[in-house]
Amino acid sequence: MKIFRENIKQSPYLGIFSTVTEEIALVPESTEQKEMKKLEAALEVEAIKASIASSSLIGILCKGNTNGFVVPEIAEKQEIKDLESKGLKFKVIKGNLALGNLIAVNEEKAVLSSIIPKKQREEIAKFLKVEAIEAKIAGNELVGSSMVLTSKGFLMNNKASQKEFDKIRDFLKLEGKATTANYGDSYIGNSIIANSKAIIAGSLTTNIEIMKIQEGLEN
Repeated sequence: MKIFRENIKQSPYLGIFSTVTEEIALVPESTEQKEMKKLEAALEVEAIKASIASSSLIGILCKGNTNGFVVPEIAEKQEIKDLESKGLKFKVIKGNLALGNLIAVNEEKAVLSSIIPKKQREEIAKFLKVEAIEAKIAGNELVGSSMVLTSKGFLMNNKASQKEFDKIRDFLKLEGKATTANYGDSYIGNSIIANSKAIIAGSLTTNIEIMKIQEGLEN
């Protein structure tokens, strides 16, 4: 599986600024054209510039799969309208939660934080057309920041307990790896974007981390 080291907005924390599916990469409005081209070529996606709640923190606020993207209420109506005009599907979820930090999802399964109310968790699962589980990772609710999930495997915060890891692995029916990126960042979802075709890790990611990341996502 292809793996690259890159930055977005001159930052190695790719997962803060971007969210990726099998077909689309949403990136900040200020992303340079050369960065977009690299993402498109590596992940075999269309890179689309976006803002959510007038913010470039796309990965923190938004998460999705090929069925669409979910965003919090603070997303502006015109932002969503502009993106929908490009053929994308969005669902606004009640509450001003940083949904990207709270959701890990692929085409079939999702791991959701209990910070998201039950009704909203059900809405997210229905819209994204996935089976969902509620979980914690490393004792905290930031499951989106603490995971990278594709259809081939997953990465998890290296401080996750064995019980947490086993619960999620058994639910996903995928193999994964607990590791770090960007020279020791446990919040792996902040440092990596990936789909089933390729992995892009932040530029500070070490060679040892790269090996573990590949092991987790290329099963």
